[in-house]
Amino acid sequence: MKAYVKTFGCEQNRADTESMLTLLSASGISLAPSEESADVVIVNSCTVRGETERKVLRYASSVPCRRVIITGCMAAVQPALIRAKVPSASIVSPNNAASIPSIIREGSRAVELSRDRDGLPPAPFSRGLTYTIPISRGCTGSCSYCIVRLARGPLKSSPPAFVAALAEEAVRAGAYEIRLAAQDTGVYGADIGSSLPELLRAVTSIDGAFRVRVGMLNPPPASNPAQLCALVDAYLSEKVYRFVHMPLQSGSGTILEAMGRRYSPEDFLGAVSLFRGRLPDITIATDIIVGYPGESQDDFGMTVAAVLKSRPDKIHIARFSPRPHTAAASLPQVHELVKKRRSRELASVKREVQLSNNERWLGRSVEVFIFGASGGRAMAARMDNYKPVLVTPCSRELFGKRIAVDVDSCTPFSLRASVTRR
Repeated sequence: MKAYVKTFGCEQNRADTESMLTLLSASGISLAPSEESADVVIVNSCTVRGETERKVLRYASSVPCRRVIITGCMAAVQPALIRAKVPSASIVSPNNAASIPSIIREGSRAVELSRDRDGLPPAPFSRGLTYTIPISRGCTGSCSYCIVRLARGPLKSSPPAFVAALAEEAVRAGAYEIRLAAQDTGVYGADIGSSLPELLRAVTSIDGAFRVRVGMLNPPPASNPAQLCALVDAYLSEKVYRFVHMPLQSGSGTILEAMGRRYSPEDFLGAVSLFRGRLPDITIATDIIVGYPGESQDDFGMTVAAVLKSRPDKIHIARFSPRPHTAAASLPQVHELVKKRRSRELASVKREVQLSNNERWLGRSVEVFIFGASGGRAMAARMDNYKPVLVTPCSRELFGKRIAVDVDSCTPFSLRASVTRR
């Protein structure tokens, strides 16, 4: 039997796919290079937004393969939708992914949705220069618009020693970048008496030349300054990328409260200020939802003002997408044309802010790590603050090395540089 796996969605989904590939291989099921050559296609789905969900269903209903298994978040919370759109597909929630090899062998349609199982363990590092470790599953949030929390369930953290052991094995085997993934890394350990700073101390104590990239974390509330200070202290290690992915979502306190977010715009701005005060070159990435139910033009104006004040280095903009089984889906919706207009306006601000931030690096010599080729003519690299850099000329002998480069130009999305001549 040959299986092909198609993955949609977040870093955690990609890590789950690696676990599935390991499981399939251990079960004697080989991996097909394409859908056309596969006996079964496994779709690791995402349901975070309606647009992504439609892509999943279009793909699953059009693959040139008689047998399809849909797993991932959509399988967990939208099995009826899958049944309606792809009636012949087997449906397996992430908690039940260990059943996939037996489902493949049995050959009949199956539905496995039990919530009593733990899902697949993280796959060991096998190749490349990056390794993703899911440090927890689920979250402690109650966001009114989020369907993923229903799919992933309550917070369940892996012990720091377990995560550190996986990271150490990967570093010894050649990994340079260790990615810590979760729905919200900021609440890691709350269920086991640990914390993200404790985990970072455990991982950065490993010997070796590597960097840790921390996944998305929500802004700590100003009511708990010790939590934020401890997190910033953990980022002072040279082994932690100076990169924080911290959602703003809205610059309006009224909208954040309606969303069920547990922080205020001032909490976000305060966290950005503290991080930049201690680590001036840190890269701040953020997410913003435009057109949440009830968002007025004034609310949107507050979001624009918060972006201009915090000036994030990377901004992801999403038009609100009502998700089934969530409270926000039942509210009066902002008109789609208004969402599009606000999204275009914010996208213009985004490009201006990101370009201005990147222009500060022009003419500077910086150190980067080369991950490989990018388009054949350049090399893909990262600075220690996780800024992407395209380096020329391309030289395979530099892959996997740290080198000095001179920043020549930039776009709102990356820096362009040439290898420093000495």
